[in-house]
Amino acid sequence: MTTTKEQITASSPPFSAFVSSAPEQRNNAPVVLTPPSPDAVKDAAAAASWVRENRTEIDAALSDAGAVLFRGFPFASIDDFDTFVRGFDGWNDLSYDRSMSFAVRKRCSERICTTNEGKSGGLVFHHEQAQTPLWWPSKVFFCCLVPSKPGDGGATGLASSADVYQKLKARHPEFIRKCEEEGVRYTVYAGPMQDTSKGAGRSWKSFFHSETKEECEAKMRAGGWDWEWGVGPDGSDMSDEFLKCTTPVLDAVKIAPGTDKKCFFNQLIATTANALEFSKVGVDGGGFDPSTDVPTQEGVDACVQFADGTSIPLDILLDAKKMCEDIAIDVQWQKGDVALVCNYLMMHARRPWVGEAGTRQVVASLIEEPDCTSFGKPLTAL
Repeated sequence: MTTTKEQITASSPPFSAFVSSAPEQRNNAPVVLTPPSPDAVKDAAAAASWVRENRTEIDAALSDAGAVLFRGFPFASIDDFDTFVRGFDGWNDLSYDRSMSFAVRKRCSERICTTNEGKSGGLVFHHEQAQTPLWWPSKVFFCCLVPSKPGDGGATGLASSADVYQKLKARHPEFIRKCEEEGVRYTVYAGPMQDTSKGAGRSWKSFFHSETKEECEAKMRAGGWDWEWGVGPDGSDMSDEFLKCTTPVLDAVKIAPGTDKKCFFNQLIATTANALEFSKVGVDGGGFDPSTDVPTQEGVDACVQFADGTSIPLDILLDAKKMCEDIAIDVQWQKGDVALVCNYLMMHARRPWVGEAGTRQVVASLIEEPDCTSFGKPLTAL
């Protein structure tokens, strides 16, 4: 990494930072910020103060590039990360307990959780929780406490959803028209217990924050969901403790708040992995690799359709997946790195990792989106 002379102006030293270059950058994204000297920001509390003094510039960098990488700051623990995140005044926490993520996670502190306890989670580019009808995050922080060993993988990929939108519009204009005009509905398949063998293995009890089927149904009814019990993704009979549920109509394209950029904001690409995982609901593991295996069109139809009930072509989703890979930026984690990602402007994906348990630790903090809407209408809280 080399440091340039371009400097973010702050009210007074030592709370300033250099805009640096790093191997993972492409077209100046992510913006990489480093302290001007090793002694400039000595601990997490000082880093939080630095954020407050440089907030305007940091927000502008995030809006422009979609991601900011803080490198060289003194973050060595979950408490350090928590302190740093709290320096972003006005950004409210979206706790895992309150979120509607498919992923299985563990809470580490009031504002920090693990990224994904599922063995195959995160391998396909996605927007955090964009498939849920409420409480998706506006921004996501990631912090690397333990980087993976050389050769083990485990980088985090970033892909510009604004660029993907433009590429899809040029290549598949009718598809984008339907995304914008029709919207989409996702179907979720979940058992009563967490399934950590899958990236999308959260139980319906955890997903809907309900202990009983009656409580779960009341929340789905209020939120405009459709549901059935005991039905698998291929129409197969399951135990009546297994849930099939379908969201209300959701946007598939959004304008990133505070910008004029249209974004491919959805979970359609990730559905190519979810379709494989949901097809194995109730089965530990499943013997597939969502980074390479391809679902059938019928498998995709069972997980997502346009709002009018028509299929979303698998070949277009696979083309979109390739577009993400073609423009991807891979953050090669260093100890103490923090990446701040705009959940609208950037999709993210955990790259394959083959290390032993405990040899890579990346944790996250989600920032609440205060205005969750679909086609301009507020979505109902569950």
